[in-house]
Amino acid sequence: MTTIGFIGLGRMGLPMATNLLKAGFAVVGCDVEPARTQELARRGGSSAPTPAATAQASDLVITMIMNDRILHEVALGEDGILAHLRPGAIHADLSTVSPAASAIVAEAARAKGVGYLCGKVAGSIGLATEGTLTLFASGEEADFETCRPAFEAMASTVRHVGANEAAAYLKLVHSLIVGAYSAMIGEALAFGQRGGLDLSTIVDVLEAGPLGSRQLSLKAPILKERRFDNPPSDIDTAAKDVDMILDTARRDTMPLPMTAAVRQVMAMAQAAGGGKRDIYSVLETFERLAGRS
Repeated sequence: MTTIGFIGLGRMGLPMATNLLKAGFAVVGCDVEPARTQELARRGGSSAPTPAATAQASDLVITMIMNDRILHEVALGEDGILAHLRPGAIHADLSTVSPAASAIVAEAARAKGVGYLCGKVAGSIGLATEGTLTLFASGEEADFETCRPAFEAMASTVRHVGANEAAAYLKLVHSLIVGAYSAMIGEALAFGQRGGLDLSTIVDVLEAGPLGSRQLSLKAPILKERRFDNPPSDIDTAAKDVDMILDTARRDTMPLPMTAAVRQVMAMAQAAGGGKRDIYSVLETFERLAGRS
């Protein structure tokens, strides 16, 4: 496997595609924004004008896009990826999309006789740049092993997690925890401040004690300095993921009362104009509820 098509060269996709280039793969990029494919070309890649052209040129096509609708647009139909993949080629979707949307693409791939992996990544833009993401995928294990060298060029932890849409569910587990954790921390910090504590003191003591976590250490400077603008992950994106979680839970008749409450907190932040701010800026929502701003 030497030529990889990469569709979706956004904040995560471009550094991931760049790491494939560094590992010696030929990379053909495709994106709705010409400037992004031009940047990939500057880094040593090439470009294709459409998903169909990308598939025709590639042994493996990776998609890293925003939602269910876009995945179906680029994967299905006469001008989609699956209709134009070479025999023996594979489509690996690494986007955060619903299990139901991924299942439709998987079924279409089976009907076309081509490989499909439901793959996901966990990590920030910084980890994508460093090539140290966590990448997990579900589907045929043989397809996973074929793609392993490409996956290992983008991630330090690579794992096959099962069949069908297992990886899509695991990604939603990540998103659920991030959303709930950010809301829990925001509410706790606002409560402590209402009691007269200094914000930085609370964060420092939490981080140093048994309640410390990698996530809190990552976000501690952002919380203490209130650096909520120009974030790697904003509230609008987190809310989109939580909506996907709740929609999937309804399909599965699975109650998620805490997650539903977290979504309402995000809605309050969005209503106050904070949708493009860091997810941990939900702290400000709780501060407003506490009468502190």
